[in-house]
Amino acid sequence: MSMSLVMRGALRCNAANLVKSARITPLKAYSTIVANSQRQALVKSLALAKNVTPVALMSAPCRMASSSSSHTALWTLERFVSAGLLAVIPAAFLAPSQVLDALMAISVVIHTHWGVEAMVVDYLRPQVVGNIVSKGAHAALIVLSVATLGGLFYFIKNDVGLANGIKRFWAIKGKDNSQQN
Repeated sequence: MSMSLVMRGALRCNAANLVKSARITPLKAYSTIVANSQRQALVKSLALAKNVTPVALMSAPCRMASSSSSHTALWTLERFVSAGLLAVIPAAFLAPSQVLDALMAISVVIHTHWGVEAMVVDYLRPQVVGNIVSKGAHAALIVLSVATLGGLFYFIKNDVGLANGIKRFWAIKGKDNSQQN
């Protein structure tokens, strides 16, 4: 950085720019040294905090992705479910049945659960919001996911089914306001 300032000043043949670049260079070097020392202190404190976090405070995805286990299995399963949705959703609409509706309901709910759980794990960490809020958010997410899956199963079993219900919802025509005077 300081070399580029010196080169710019030399190319412009401007003595004022050369003096200005000479004055900025020590400041830049000082700020770089301070930033590096602060960064090292932050890394050390994070390393200490990382070792203190008990395993009981971590969610299942965090435990699976921790250094003691491999996160590859969870990642592979998530990608398998995501890719499976590309086949299950059209199949459920082309050939509606209770089996395909149930498969679509399970796939969509688990895919959504994992996505929202990732947000809960990232933004509602016990170190940030406290242990009670973090565990409460995880519990609420599990209750919401189970209730959603139960509601979808109830709709599949006792009504027209998931795919047919969505088709009927799409077929609803709204009022045409253009013909009112």
